[in-house]
Amino acid sequence: MKASRLPVVPTARFLAGFFLVAGIAALVVGVHDVSLPGGRLGVLLPGVLLVLTGILFLVAARKLIPIGRGPRTWPQRERPPCREPVPAAFLVSILLGVYVFFGALAGAGTQRAVVIAVSLLFMAAGLLGFTLFWREITVSAARVSAGVALTVAGLVIGGWEFWYQNQYVPSHLDRAVSVQVSLKKLGVQRGYDVLSATLDYQDVGGRAVVVLGSDYTLTGSTVVPCLRQPTPEDVGGYFKNPLPDPQRARLMSDVWEVQPSTVLAAGRFVADGKRLGPSVPGSRQLILYVPHDRYQLLRFRAQLFAISASVPLADRPPLPTDVGDNDRYDLWQLGPSGWFQDLLSGRRGWIVTRYEIVSTPPSKKEVVPSPDLRVTARSPGPSWSGNAPGHAEIASLFETAPPLDTTETFADTELPMAPVVTQTAGKLEAEKVPKACLPTATKGKRTASG
Repeated sequence: MKASRLPVVPTARFLAGFFLVAGIAALVVGVHDVSLPGGRLGVLLPGVLLVLTGILFLVAARKLIPIGRGPRTWPQRERPPCREPVPAAFLVSILLGVYVFFGALAGAGTQRAVVIAVSLLFMAAGLLGFTLFWREITVSAARVSAGVALTVAGLVIGGWEFWYQNQYVPSHLDRAVSVQVSLKKLGVQRGYDVLSATLDYQDVGGRAVVVLGSDYTLTGSTVVPCLRQPTPEDVGGYFKNPLPDPQRARLMSDVWEVQPSTVLAAGRFVADGKRLGPSVPGSRQLILYVPHDRYQLLRFRAQLFAISASVPLADRPPLPTDVGDNDRYDLWQLGPSGWFQDLLSGRRGWIVTRYEIVSTPPSKKEVVPSPDLRVTARSPGPSWSGNAPGHAEIASLFETAPPLDTTETFADTELPMAPVVTQTAGKLEAEKVPKACLPTATKGKRTASG
């Protein structure tokens, strides 16, 4: 290779200053990340690599400073040779720049542009050093290959752990939680049916989870006679569109369940933030009162979902917030993350859960809203600040962002309470029952009056 035409002294001064600043920054960030509590591998391993990189850069800066002082300070006016570990610092600078470049893809806005610029600076500094001192690098091929292999392996392992712990896990809720419910009538007291509701839940996966949301809803429905022939057209109508609710979207040829149902009881049955160990069952029993002979059918539904315990949650309860609608929002703050992650792709500081008190039907469609509670979750995108999302951002999250990946574990049960009731045709029309029910109601009215 031909000798470099780059000016030696200014280039050496730039490289010395660059490695001095980069080495101090790497040490500060690396020491902080290594000292974080919890010992997560995705933060610990990159922190250790940063500490080693910072030490390497500082030693390289010390070796380059004599070259940058100029010929007046050189022994016998001859430039000092470029020796180890300076070539290793050039190589690590290029690899670190590549790692930072791909890590910046998880960022957004101004942050991504700044991080990409920094990654290009690291790569340019390494290439500049190799261009200036290539003829003097006399390290054997075997040592260079070993150093490259170890560095690449460390960066690949650290990058994979970084992505898995801080990108994949927070956006994938665990699916290994089972819920079972039962509802039975104990007796009648002073005009009220006394019910016993049992909720059983268990982490059936191989790792611990932390509960982020749970809810139960008891609803009562009025059931009226409705004689309909189960024709192919009627039956096929229940298979044309996506199934929103398996228990309510069903054909009963002799009766009709008036919708919407009445909410009789609602609440949560697992404490927020409770840790569930693998294969450790939990249970909750409730005593509920319902007006006697008021409803023909009771339905009890429960939902629970959790996030992997490996996701660091802050040691504090969720923050309730109100965005001006009928729903309830909780802000779950994630635990402290590594500075390297924050600088690289931003801080994923929050998970937002929403209890949908009333599910609003789509516009311009006669769809009855569901009275059952439902919990969904969103995660704001990473940012340098990591501040809690505001009301406008929360509303936007649930309008545009996809929900966190979860099977939304549900359990349902039903309990008949009273005979089917006959209502007048006018009342049935007001309740928007099928027209096939009206002759049945009229006939029942005439029979009762006769």
